[in-house]
Amino acid sequence: MKKVLFLIAVTLCLAGCLGNTSSENDLIGQVKKAQHATPILLPNYSQVDVSLGVVRNGVGSMSREDVWLYVEDQTDFKKLETAAQTGAVVHIHYNVARFRFYVPNDYVTGVEIEQ
Repeated sequence: MKKVLFLIAVTLCLAGCLGNTSSENDLIGQVKKAQHATPILLPNYSQVDVSLGVVRNGVGSMSREDVWLYVEDQTDFKKLETAAQTGAVVHIHYNVARFRFYVPNDYVTGVEIEQ
């Protein structure tokens, strides 16, 4: 009986970790870094560091706020990598997961590069 109650408690705890904390979020900023993370024991993944400040032609807002985002789609990662090299302003759509084991909780769902 104790094992059954324990399994029910563990199942409820794990079920609470599923899903998103928030969905359909937006941010506008500039990509500082696009990199492939290579943990020792876990699979590789792609992530980007986005600065929330936007500078155009030396004028704009500087920000100390950065967001690390997990990028699952490699075409989005290529766009973000290009934006990091050119300094383009990006509009990123993302969700925030309740729990992720080894990747950032914030993950990209769409990317638009502003001209």
